[in-house]
Amino acid sequence: MAQDMGFYNVEIEGDALGIIKKLQGKENDLSPIGTLMEEAKARARRFHFCKFLHTGRMGNMVAHRLAKYGLELKEERFWVDDCLDFVRISSLMMFLFLVNFNE
Repeated sequence: MAQDMGFYNVEIEGDALGIIKKLQGKENDLSPIGTLMEEAKARARRFHFCKFLHTGRMGNMVAHRLAKYGLELKEERFWVDDCLDFVRISSLMMFLFLVNFNE
C-alpha cells in the first residue's frame, strides 16, 4: 500500500524495543512471532530504503492516539498531505512537553 502511494524510502518507528531489534536482526527468528517478523522483513525489502527505529513511549504518543482512533473506525481511511486536528494538537502538546522537560 505504501509503495502504491509513492513511498519508497521509509522509516518505521516503534516503542517495543524487542520487536524493533527482531526487525533489525539479520538472523531468522525462531520465536513464536518469528513468522510475523520474517513477513515484515520481507515486506521491508520491497522498499528502496527501509529502517526500523526505536522510539520511547513518549515519542510514540501521537501514533498511539492515532492507532486507537483507527480501531474505532468502521471503514478504512487514509490521510495523505493532511492530518486530523487531534493529531496536530497532540503533536503540539508533545513538543511543548519536550521543550519544558529539556529546560
